[in-house]
Amino acid sequence: MPDSTISPPACSAFDPTNPPNYGYSPSLAAGIVFVVFFGTITTTHLALTIISRRWWQILFVLGGIGELLGWIGRTWASQCVYSDLAFEIQISCLIFSPAFFAAGIYIILGYFIRIFGPGTSPLTAKQYLWIFCSIDSATLTLQAIGGGLASAAGSKPDGNIKPGTNTMIVGIVFQLAANIVFACLFARVVYKTYRQGKGILNVDNLPLPSRPQPATTTRRLRILAAATTLSTLALIARGVYRSVELIQGWRGYLITTERYFIGLDGALMVVALLVFVIANPHYLLPHKADCAESSLEAGDAKEKSFEGRNGSETE
Repeated sequence: MPDSTISPPACSAFDPTNPPNYGYSPSLAAGIVFVVFFGTITTTHLALTIISRRWWQILFVLGGIGELLGWIGRTWASQCVYSDLAFEIQISCLIFSPAFFAAGIYIILGYFIRIFGPGTSPLTAKQYLWIFCSIDSATLTLQAIGGGLASAAGSKPDGNIKPGTNTMIVGIVFQLAANIVFACLFARVVYKTYRQGKGILNVDNLPLPSRPQPATTTRRLRILAAATTLSTLALIARGVYRSVELIQGWRGYLITTERYFIGLDGALMVVALLVFVIANPHYLLPHKADCAESSLEAGDAKEKSFEGRNGSETE
């Protein structure tokens, strides 16, 4: 994709005078390490999703599968460095996968809004999900179109990859901007809960059986808020790296230096996914059964209050 030169056979030995699409030969060791990381983390997320039956967490599984396939492609490329198929697998999977992580985070924010009340957010939970998922879909479509145009142009001797590359840049920059806006809105929700003295600081209004011990609930929600913040920051940092990388071009310094890719893409995506294994929403968010129990308790309290008033009137 980077240029229109004719590549040697896919599994030829790396030739520095005729660099492959990456500009280097991908590390086999790094490929194996990340395949093991993403394979293990994704399997754990799948198990947690099945156990919890919070099926929206399948988004983390789908994102993990994408990262896993992308790193399998890079591992393959370490042995067949001129393989166009291996390159296309890794670049497409690793571009699309973080969108699934982001969608999971949007849902977590929706839970926070439902717990703390609509007054903490300018948008409803559904509006966040629809708006930001639509933006992600649009930006990923732009990146896919740009990648296709650049790939098609790169396969021609006199092809011009600049239009396709510019389209990809527009897509990834807009995606980064959307992530930053979302992060600001999430920060606003957390800030409002502190300022209003409700939610994270005062959980007496939460429908949990642990209500007599608000410190426990407070600690859990703070952990989830911190985990969500960390994952969001990892996505933003990765977006900054990817944006600058593409702006520099296919033969730029960042894109042709593997250590930056390992540290600012692979490692950050491990953090973004692993943090929700350690701080899994199933164990930190209120459960439906808990809400039902609280509703029954509230109903009993109202009934007793009503009976008390009637008794007073009779007397």
